[in-house]
Amino acid sequence: MENSRQADRDRTLQILRIALFIGVGVLFLAIMQPFFSAIAWAVVVCYALYPLYRRLVRMTGGRETLSALLMCIGVTLGLIFPLLYLSFLLGEELTKTYTTLAQLVERRETLFSEDMQNLPLVAAVAERIEEYERLSGTDLRTAVANNLSEIGSWLVNQLTQVATNVLLGLFQLGLILICAFFFFRDGLSLVNWLQDVLPFKRERQQMVIQRFDEVVTGSIYGNVLVAVLEGTIGGLAFFVVGLPWPIIWGMVMGMLAFLPLVGAGMIWIPAALYLLFQGLYGKMAILCVAGVIIGFIDYGVRNIIVGKHSKLHPILVLFSVLGGIALFGLVGIVAGPLVVAVGMTMIEISRSEHTAGLQPSASDVPS
Repeated sequence: MENSRQADRDRTLQILRIALFIGVGVLFLAIMQPFFSAIAWAVVVCYALYPLYRRLVRMTGGRETLSALLMCIGVTLGLIFPLLYLSFLLGEELTKTYTTLAQLVERRETLFSEDMQNLPLVAAVAERIEEYERLSGTDLRTAVANNLSEIGSWLVNQLTQVATNVLLGLFQLGLILICAFFFFRDGLSLVNWLQDVLPFKRERQQMVIQRFDEVVTGSIYGNVLVAVLEGTIGGLAFFVVGLPWPIIWGMVMGMLAFLPLVGAGMIWIPAALYLLFQGLYGKMAILCVAGVIIGFIDYGVRNIIVGKHSKLHPILVLFSVLGGIALFGLVGIVAGPLVVAVGMTMIEISRSEHTAGLQPSASDVPS
């Protein structure tokens, strides 16, 4: 009877411990949730630059704190100056955009060339627009011109919002640098602690760590290389064929390049169709050649680097990136494939252990 009561007390205490552990865990996640993006970016930055950090530690005679501080200063300079320069260029491009739109409306220039107006579909659309203007007694171009002041006010509001976002971005950057400093300096200790608390044998832990290494390496180096190449080629192609705002579109194509299969094609294909409708066939051919090169880079370089390291099917990479961005924000570009790849590794570990458990032991095999 006494043993039964003791067992009940032990069971109750065990349930309370589990409930307390879950409650504290939920509170911990709730506290850390606003800073997840900063922590994740710090992990990505540290992992990408850790070989350089170790080399710096050797150069400073083993001074890890000094080396971590120098790395954070280098990351700050490497991020802020390019961002300030790009912000300046974007501001210039937005100003030119507003001025160009105003001039086009004042001159009442048409979007389509004469060759394009000869197309039946375009002619039908133009006819419908003229019929609407005749029946309603309005001039669409005049209406647009009258609303340019509102467009200007909207641009001012957007620039104000951008300034606010810049301040928030600087705060986020500060959090990333603080986390990066400690990850650089104490990263090995953190990895050793994780190995102690993970509920796997050492060889299983090595499988997870190796998978983490493969996916992060492929995602960082592969996607960054692809984005830089595609953005540069796309921007240069826009500049060569005379399309407006090549810097902005190059940056957009570079960002979209992180999305496999679709990526920069969302920009250059409509631009090529626009040149086709304008009757600029030579420029369209140049842009299409650049698009083919971009497609080769997207398929070839990405598959060689990202696919080789992550061992994920391209369609799975696409959905993991899109889902990661939807769930985690921009850091989901890395976090999405990482979660999928590590999850698949955990499934493989579970399956291998289950298969091993079904194997007959030596004592079970008849002699």
